[in-house]
Amino acid sequence: MVTMAASPHKVPPAQEQLVGSPLVNIGAKSMSKESDLYDKVVEIAPEVEEKFLELGALLGRLLDLDRELYAKAVLKAGLGTRKAYYLISIAKAFRNLKISKPRLRAIGWTRLQVIARVVNESNVEELVRLAEQHKVKDLEAIIKGEEPQPDSRVAILYFTPDDYDLFEGVLLKHGASQHGRGLVGKEQALIKALKKVAKG
Repeated sequence: MVTMAASPHKVPPAQEQLVGSPLVNIGAKSMSKESDLYDKVVEIAPEVEEKFLELGALLGRLLDLDRELYAKAVLKAGLGTRKAYYLISIAKAFRNLKISKPRLRAIGWTRLQVIARVVNESNVEELVRLAEQHKVKDLEAIIKGEEPQPDSRVAILYFTPDDYDLFEGVLLKHGASQHGRGLVGKEQALIKALKKVAKG
């Protein structure tokens, strides 16, 4: 489905809360210089949970203008490349869709990044409603066409860059596949690798 580009004209007051308006306006303000964008990213990064839409729009614009300065801004802001990528994808996905900012903020960026991959004008209401009702893991399963597993457990792992490369390599070797900057099927691949080690 073709997404209509945001109008360059002033948005009527009744539409001020729609995501398309404020995100587009951020890029249209006086922050045309890369250094201004850098400073703004660093300034609002500590408020990422509340301002992830604005931050994603700023990061996307900076990435387009100066990739090196973008990388420095991400590092300085302490966001991490993966999180910055998610924020950009959310800002782009919802930029022209008529869903209110307060509603998206209430959902949060962690769930929005799941539906940002597939959301469009025709399914936005359905996907946003699903995001409001489900946790991240259940939402990921639903998007893949699978049944959520309510008794599943969550494990958060932290790696050095070298250790993560090793971890990723093992998962790819055991059935995971690359999808953008992430992996699909990583849980099943990890279990497969662990079972092999357990058997000796």
